[in-house]
Amino acid sequence: MKLTPEKLLSAIEKYAHTPDKQRSLTPKQIRWFSDPENVFLLISLVLALPKEAMTEIGDSINHWLEVAIAELALTANKLPAETKQQLEEVIEQILVYTKEKFEINSECVLLCVSILKRNQFHIKTDITELLDAPQYPDNTNIATFPKKSLNLNQLFKQFEIHSGIEFIDFFESGLSVAPHEALPHLLSEVAKHSWGIDALLLLTQYFEEPIALACVQALDDCPSSAWENLSYLQLVNLCARFNRHPAIHTCFKRWKKKAMSHHKKARETAKIHELYVTHVDGNDCASMMMTITLDGQEYQTNMMLDFKSGIRESLLNIAPESTIPELIEELGNNEAYVDFTPVSPDWLQQILPWILSVQQNKNTPLDLTSLYWLSQLPVEWTQPEAFELEHWSQQFDYQVNPKRQDQHRLGITMGSSLILSWLAPEECLLTAKKPRDLLKLYYYANRELFIGRLTYSAAIEQYRLPPQAPYLVEQYLDLAYALRDPALNRKRFALFDMLAELSFEYFYMEQEEEIEPQGLVLKVSLFDATPAIWRRIRVSNQLTLSEFHDVIQTAMGWEDAHLFSFGFAGIDIPEEHYDQMRIGAFLEEVGDEFNYQYDFGDDWFHQITVEKVLPKDIIQPEVTAGNGMCPAEDSGGIWNWNYLLKLRKKKHLTEDEAEQLELVGLSPNESLEPFDKQQVNKKLKAFINH
Repeated sequence: MKLTPEKLLSAIEKYAHTPDKQRSLTPKQIRWFSDPENVFLLISLVLALPKEAMTEIGDSINHWLEVAIAELALTANKLPAETKQQLEEVIEQILVYTKEKFEINSECVLLCVSILKRNQFHIKTDITELLDAPQYPDNTNIATFPKKSLNLNQLFKQFEIHSGIEFIDFFESGLSVAPHEALPHLLSEVAKHSWGIDALLLLTQYFEEPIALACVQALDDCPSSAWENLSYLQLVNLCARFNRHPAIHTCFKRWKKKAMSHHKKARETAKIHELYVTHVDGNDCASMMMTITLDGQEYQTNMMLDFKSGIRESLLNIAPESTIPELIEELGNNEAYVDFTPVSPDWLQQILPWILSVQQNKNTPLDLTSLYWLSQLPVEWTQPEAFELEHWSQQFDYQVNPKRQDQHRLGITMGSSLILSWLAPEECLLTAKKPRDLLKLYYYANRELFIGRLTYSAAIEQYRLPPQAPYLVEQYLDLAYALRDPALNRKRFALFDMLAELSFEYFYMEQEEEIEPQGLVLKVSLFDATPAIWRRIRVSNQLTLSEFHDVIQTAMGWEDAHLFSFGFAGIDIPEEHYDQMRIGAFLEEVGDEFNYQYDFGDDWFHQITVEKVLPKDIIQPEVTAGNGMCPAEDSGGIWNWNYLLKLRKKKHLTEDEAEQLELVGLSPNESLEPFDKQQVNKKLKAFINH
């Protein structure tokens, strides 16, 4: 979707005036920036923003830039190096063009360039020219950036920099835009601090080689005794092992020698307090969040694991506003739900050697934050070790059982909704003529890939806290071992059969010609309600699943306070399709039905059934009939609600029973509000008009 300046600014202003706790880009808004043109538009707008606007909505602008440029980086990382370079050239042209045509905002220039550099975009444009800094006769511009010499010690105190990683954050937030000629003075001052060795060592892995080389010089200029301030010897080892600049490879041997000679002070290793992880998705990526004590300071850490390239990125938050469970709940409320699972630190000890072996084999550099926190783990945790199924079997005390293996091969194991993201890629679907073709083209052709995915899922179940379904460890490993059978393509493998069918179904559902507009008469019934609770609704088949969710909420009387999902033919429809898929793709003829689940705690299940198909489209959704008041939110689910309705009829209530009824609005002293069709339609009309 190509954005206009008006639409983009309007979205940012609306975001800026949203309360802080509710402030988040929607999945749809994030998808805008998968198109580089929309990122370029945002950068152009920000560069020319008046100072007053930055004063008013600067924090929001910062967040939108962070998200947009991070999305651009994800896109660029999938492209050839030449194409990424072309993107960088376009950005440089935008910087120069905006300077020539508009009154450029210096604060916004620094903000844009620092975020671009943090996402490893090489921006070669002379910042001093964009900032109207005067040129000096020797053309070095060292004196112009800044215009007067900074007292760096005072600056470090002002920003409370007490560790190497705090300096890295400070550097990436602004100092990274400084001309390379200014670096020797800056880095020599850094070297004088107790955290300086850590900071300089980390910066040898900065993506811009001139900065890395300047740090090499600064480290070599340090007296040998300065290496006693190195926090962890493991930091030198990790920088050497994952070094991104061949030109400095030989330096690590002498630095390690200095460090071992002078580093006498043993420090405590990191302590992990809580750890949440996701199953691996269809892109072979998984997310991790944890609270961890590093060098005496507690952090909240987020990390992305990519089993095709290694650790993609780590983020440290020193003073989080939310706990991890609160953050996960917040993600769910913002329609970005992912199935995070609490696991023990043993999970990390087992997974890190695997992911770091991928990192090493793919020659993927580690980001600076990852280098910092990994250096504080026990050394054995960070020793790369290639994936071997037999090793994991021993770790989990797995015993091969051919009979059980056959049972699981013929059944469907659905331990995580993310397994539904293991659908076949588009290039295979374009070649396949039927679902069975996908088995040969993709699934059986990538057995090792799926063996790894299934073993990873087994690791989550092995270390889950508290243990919930230990039998899933066996199921996942049974499936992994079944994939080792050379004769498997002549047998039935239910998981692959299901994924092939779903791949075909979803792909061609998206490829279908536009659904002809029609009206539908639907009955929405709440499962197992006694007495029955249902609504008859007239709607357009053009409603998206997200829009239909809003209609159901209003018609039934819910408060839209919890997560929801749609299911078709016993399979959950992936949430990322809710804004695109129309209900007409599922509901075409009388008798067609699908399911809607609201509140994954209370589990209110609804059945939607087509009662009539109308020749003309319906513009305004309308409830034509209904029965039963909507249950109260958080009342414990349908069985508890049925029990409370019966309890209300009891002549003599205990104090506890009376309190239970009062909490959910069923007090016998108050009359119950019957279903009001007119009131609901007023709300529907107001909602649609809004």
